[in-house]
Amino acid sequence: MKSDLEELIEACENEKAELEKQISEYASEGDYLYAYHHQKGLKKLNGMLDVLKGLQNPLYKSITEEERRMSNIKKQMDRARLMGVGAFWENMIKESETRIQNLKREAVKPGYDSQEVDEALFSLANGTVKGFKLYFKTSPDVFVSFKLTDQDIDVMLQYDAAAYEEYGNTFRKTNQFKNLGFQLEGDHWIYHYPVNKFKDALEIKTMLARLIYDVFYYDSRYDVARIVYD
Repeated sequence: MKSDLEELIEACENEKAELEKQISEYASEGDYLYAYHHQKGLKKLNGMLDVLKGLQNPLYKSITEEERRMSNIKKQMDRARLMGVGAFWENMIKESETRIQNLKREAVKPGYDSQEVDEALFSLANGTVKGFKLYFKTSPDVFVSFKLTDQDIDVMLQYDAAAYEEYGNTFRKTNQFKNLGFQLEGDHWIYHYPVNKFKDALEIKTMLARLIYDVFYYDSRYDVARIVYD
């Protein structure tokens, strides 16, 4: 039986294939405006797929970056041969292929237990817990705290001075937090999710995945994700 995450990735892959087909058809018919708008949708969908696949496999980003690097090297091979350095570049390709194979063989587990996040969110929405914290960056720690109010589930990004110094470039790019739905209230970024819209944890989990992987570049080799209940 497929997990919710696998189902969502499959649905996005199907939507991607359909968008690519439509873009090709519009372009062949000269409808470039429609092709352009669909291309924007495809770009957004690809970004979402990257997030979801990163949630599924923490090494996904490393694998895709290495594959992109190898592809760029291959594109330059003809020029490298003319310059007499083809053998050197061929060796670089072999090394890159080996790294990709090793990454794909490496046993990995999700960055955090999505089932545990589900349980924590439902417990919060049902009022059986007061709140909890999800840590996702380590030494120094960065985490999000969850609280239930009368109307919302409030998700607050929390960190100390050491974390701000370590991840200063990330914190200064405020638009990436706004794009996820966070609002700057005083000194804190807070995400409000209406309790009356809470049916499943998927929307909040998708936001968390983007925050953890896209914004803070969670790496399971160095970061330890954990949930701590209040």
